[in-house]
Amino acid sequence: MDPTQPLEILSQFGISGAGISLESLTQGYINDTFRVHTPKGDGFVLQRINRAVFPKPELLMANLEEVLPLLEAPGYRGLKLQQNTEGGTSVKDAGGSLWRVFHYIPDSASYTRAETLQMAREAGRIVATFHILVTPLPPDTLQVPLPGFHDIHLRFTQLKAAISTPAAQRKEKCTALIAQAQALYAFCRHIPFSDLPLRVCHNDTKLSNILFDTRSSKALCLIDLDTLMPGHLLYDFGDGARGLISDSPENGKTQKTAGADLERFGAFVKGWKDSGLNMEPLERQWLCHGVVLMPALHGIRALADYLCGDRYYKVAYPEQNRDRAGQLLQTAQTAQKALGPMQEIVKNMWA
Repeated sequence: MDPTQPLEILSQFGISGAGISLESLTQGYINDTFRVHTPKGDGFVLQRINRAVFPKPELLMANLEEVLPLLEAPGYRGLKLQQNTEGGTSVKDAGGSLWRVFHYIPDSASYTRAETLQMAREAGRIVATFHILVTPLPPDTLQVPLPGFHDIHLRFTQLKAAISTPAAQRKEKCTALIAQAQALYAFCRHIPFSDLPLRVCHNDTKLSNILFDTRSSKALCLIDLDTLMPGHLLYDFGDGARGLISDSPENGKTQKTAGADLERFGAFVKGWKDSGLNMEPLERQWLCHGVVLMPALHGIRALADYLCGDRYYKVAYPEQNRDRAGQLLQTAQTAQKALGPMQEIVKNMWA
């Protein structure tokens, strides 16, 4: 990327002048993201949407314009898009990539691990609060930028295709992971997805996509809204809880096999209940299966991507997708073993 390009894009959003500096943020796997510092202190976040992942980025922006007006309420800090100089919310560069600018929320941060039970509880509260706020919006109002995104059957089919055509040395390194993925798919395929109600879902509610107030550890809002689509409640519950039951970082090279952290999981469930979100009985019954499903699904995706030569996720080193898959599949297996105790926690919370 031409280093002057982000500054030129910013000028099309009315942000220009001396003293502006950019800080590349590398935590995300998909988009190019920059923190924008200005002399006035009114910072912004500039993003270029990854067209290889989102071939129709206009659909993402259409979803944001539908949902963002709903996400402003007591207990939830809404995100705000900066308008460009022509009144729109995005800018297309000469290469066809779409750029957008969010207003930066001061004194905020995201984390990859909940250091306290209060953070875990706040994570549960903010994800459920998101669902309360978007409830008035019919799910079919949203565009579907990533068809089949959380379809476990599709993801396993893609893995089988990847197994049949990888570089030999990569397949040989994944024998145990492939067997683990097959076992987890056999478990998850029996979730009655067709019987569960559709909702407007975030679809990527991992802990690092939650902004916290750095002064109080209170959860502010969900970020990274590109995966807004119709979905099932267990998706967002499972994605939110998967990072709490295990201490293993998803990008770590060392897989831990410790049991599930039911204390942090219980705190997440307590925050979820605190929100007052209404659930149908069948949704509550299958919530905990989401904690197995989501890391299994993401692990299968990472494994398929590794076998195909790292086409989807950004990698910092050659084996990162394999390590990522190993951590995620191990988390799913940990959740599967703890399914009974997790279900008991949910049952007792609403007793």
